[in-house]
Amino acid sequence: MEKDTGDIRDIIPGLKEQLLASCLSPHQPVLWDLLQREKSVWALQILVQAYLHMPPENLQQLVLSAEREAAQGFLTLMHRSWAQLQVPPSEEQALGRLTALLLQRYPRLTSQLFIDLSPLIPFLAVSDLMRFPPSLLANDSVARGDNSLEQGQGLRPITLPSLAAIRDYSPGMRPEQKEALAKRLLAPELFGEVPAWSQELLWAVLPLLPHLPLENFLQLSPHQIQALEDSWPAAGLGPGHARHVLRSLVNQSVQDGEEQVRRLGPLACFLSPEELQSLVPLSDPMGPVERGLLECAANGTLSPQGRVAYELLGVLRSSGGAVLSPLELRVWAPLFPQLGLRFLQELSEPQLRAMLPALQGTSVTPAQVDCLLPLLPLKLLQLDSAALLANRRRYRDLPWSEQQVILPTYPRTTLSSIYPHIYRALGTLAGGMSCEFLQQINLMADFLEVVHMIYQLPTGVRGSLRACIWAELQRKMTMPEPELATLGSELSGLDTKLLLDSPIYLMDRLSNESIMLMVELVRRAPEQLLALTPLHRVALAERALQNLAPKETTVSREVLETLGPLVGFLGIESTRRIPLPILLAHLNQLQGFCLGEPFATELGWLLSQEPILGKPELWSEGEVEQAGRLVLTLSTEAISLIPRVSLGPRDLERLLEKQQSWEQSRVGQLCGTPQLAPKKAALVAGVVRPTAEDLSEPVPNCADVRGTFPAAWSATQIAEMELSDFEDCLALFAGDPGLGPEELRAAMGKAKQLWGPPRGFRPEQILQLSRLLIGLGERELQELILVDWGVLSTLGQIDGWSSIQLRVVVSSFLRQSGRHVSHLDFLHLTALGYTLCGLRPEELQHISSWEFSQAALFLGNLHLQCSEEQLEVLAQLLVLPGGFGPVSNWGPEIFTEIGTIAAGIPDLALSALLQEQIQGLTPLAISVIPAPKFAVVFSPTQLSSLTSVQAMAVTPEQMAFLSPEQRRAVVWAQHEGKESPEQQGRSTAWGLQDWSQPSWAMALTICFLGNLI
Repeated sequence: MEKDTGDIRDIIPGLKEQLLASCLSPHQPVLWDLLQREKSVWALQILVQAYLHMPPENLQQLVLSAEREAAQGFLTLMHRSWAQLQVPPSEEQALGRLTALLLQRYPRLTSQLFIDLSPLIPFLAVSDLMRFPPSLLANDSVARGDNSLEQGQGLRPITLPSLAAIRDYSPGMRPEQKEALAKRLLAPELFGEVPAWSQELLWAVLPLLPHLPLENFLQLSPHQIQALEDSWPAAGLGPGHARHVLRSLVNQSVQDGEEQVRRLGPLACFLSPEELQSLVPLSDPMGPVERGLLECAANGTLSPQGRVAYELLGVLRSSGGAVLSPLELRVWAPLFPQLGLRFLQELSEPQLRAMLPALQGTSVTPAQVDCLLPLLPLKLLQLDSAALLANRRRYRDLPWSEQQVILPTYPRTTLSSIYPHIYRALGTLAGGMSCEFLQQINLMADFLEVVHMIYQLPTGVRGSLRACIWAELQRKMTMPEPELATLGSELSGLDTKLLLDSPIYLMDRLSNESIMLMVELVRRAPEQLLALTPLHRVALAERALQNLAPKETTVSREVLETLGPLVGFLGIESTRRIPLPILLAHLNQLQGFCLGEPFATELGWLLSQEPILGKPELWSEGEVEQAGRLVLTLSTEAISLIPRVSLGPRDLERLLEKQQSWEQSRVGQLCGTPQLAPKKAALVAGVVRPTAEDLSEPVPNCADVRGTFPAAWSATQIAEMELSDFEDCLALFAGDPGLGPEELRAAMGKAKQLWGPPRGFRPEQILQLSRLLIGLGERELQELILVDWGVLSTLGQIDGWSSIQLRVVVSSFLRQSGRHVSHLDFLHLTALGYTLCGLRPEELQHISSWEFSQAALFLGNLHLQCSEEQLEVLAQLLVLPGGFGPVSNWGPEIFTEIGTIAAGIPDLALSALLQEQIQGLTPLAISVIPAPKFAVVFSPTQLSSLTSVQAMAVTPEQMAFLSPEQRRAVVWAQHEGKESPEQQGRSTAWGLQDWSQPSWAMALTICFLGNLI
């Protein structure tokens, strides 16, 4: 052996992937022997990196064919040397694949194997964790080695080695992994019921306790909680879990309140204002308790708009900002947006300079000016194609918009001569390739290389190009090419983003392996799921469930865990297959998922069933905490039945904060929020309405408004507020889009009491009032000084003006600035925004077409409240000299650029649009085309060419005006060519050719797609 292999230091650095795979085959276990003979960490580091860089199929063959003893030795060495090994983030996914393969190699895990695998647990999929036998966690037959994380720290001994291993490596685990392991602890045969868990066991599983389902965490007794008193502050508890702990740790009847708050640490973030007042009244702007709460606001645990934050602001106002040094004042940065103008005016210049870094973004240096190019309108983006390609290194990483990236790549003949591997060097510019370019690629290997590159771009794939890719793939798969026999190796290099983007009509035909690849992708990156249309999400969710749990079978806990965010898009029948106890245990995870309307409606009904939370009229504070923001899935009537005592100010504030936090999160923004105003009104009714019919409505203070939301209060209640309270909450009133006309007038009335008549409003005051300005009358609007750019742009971005107010604002600006409509440049037009619709059609005709074509990029993103005649005039400006020329010559990038202004294009011009042009229309533009016009201009063939995203934007009003054939075309486009249930059996002449015709090609495609990694 020594003669053949020599020293490992000479062999490993020169090994290539093929040689590595060969050496590790069952017949030549050279490196396995070397590994056992030489234990140096550096050698293991090189070996691990070599494995991670191997092709997936080679790695799978290697691991599954390795000798069991050799593999066991490899794992043991990995466990022993893990602290010295270095795995970059880019290789973590590959390490997860390696770990999953090792689990396949040992389908029956022993405790020793589990411990050796424990460093790799953070890289496992949740579905793999759920397959761990619960008995492993309770096995104490393996001798426990030294625990470097606990030695010398005086911590309690851990007697269960498997739990100790989990504890050691829990810092690297994701929350969903900890949730999966925490649920394994609940198997009754392991440790019994939660109230019976010993202090030693609680200590051993402490990192997992914050991830127990809330219903189980609430079973912890005060004695159990108090035994871990010193450990809870650093445990990372969520609001519901923290409140349960606080109920057992806080004693408001003793005198050491400040010491109690100090010991609570981060848990103090979850105390209510009333609890803080009884424990340690806030008084010192730089006191330890106050600074701790400011840290809570900085890390997002404490809402800057909440009642505790309001108490903190009161401390700062009462002491006066002048007492703080500039550096001390910066500690209050998280609450700066809540400070009123009056407070800021009291600060000195050095203090204001110290605050500026927290109030404004970083400045732009000359070297960063290239980064501003993606913000330019097409008219100002004068980039020659040849120069662009010559300087592609400068532009390849910029986040170009969809329409910009199409324009610079013209003429197409320039790019048609570029080979795919050179095309990759274009970076984000490559996203602008045309369908024509794709169609010119003859070899399947080149085509797949280009497609793979497109799906790797951070800017995403525009809808028309996506449709082209799949149509072209379909065309190529029906061609009798000799290279089809080797297509598998080409497709295996594509990532699952392409697979996830497969049209709905392919969903039922994909292999189970392909479906599971998509399930794993959306588990890791939920935003990928939300980039799909609602119909696409539902199709994937139902197909995944069909794969995991055939019809007529119940949905197990493991299946729910595997589905991840797809659960929120199951249909009603599928949802009813979930046993209620399992659904109850899953509520905590559902809090963070986007929920489709059918699932949310059904969930709301199920929550009120006895096995889950029971009748809402019997809910206690515990049920409200368990439901969390899912309370809003109940019907309005059911919410109104929840007892007032269970929805006190503290609980109500927490619940509304959870919902607001969700809505502002990345996933929440992509998900979109249904109309919840009536449900929220029912939720706060116990606070904002009188407790008896013969009592008057309560008058809110600022704390009450912060604990609810401004729109919860009536115009009468707002008008009766103390002026100081209204001033403290002015920013909240100005930022609430739910205020109706009467409430806006009442709030504006309070602002006038505060600052005097509108003619004296300073620019900064107008900026702060924002949407409340809608509450001004016609004469008062005329008195506002509008020549300030900030004021004009603020008014221009406000949606909700009446037609009379629009006219007053734009007329006042023209009068005060002394400008004629013909002299408005694109900056003025952009700043006017919504108020541009205050100009009459005959006035709009005088706008410069050159200037308007530049402003179209910004104005086209607004749902302008213009009449149909006004929109037609605006659209006409774009075809005049200085604009974009005749509509028939426009490429898709121009339609995308002008957005909603396309709704004003004349009927004849719209009816003549080609497919490529139609697919350039933005979804918002489609939705604002008047319904009668929409029905007249678009034929069934044109409607069927809409992308699925565009088709989903068609409104119910528009659908009502369509003929039956037009409606079928829209539905066909929404389903991406798959007939809806009501269409089946009908002919769709505009459809793509039937994929099922060349059955051998379809089977081949699905087979290869199933091998995607």
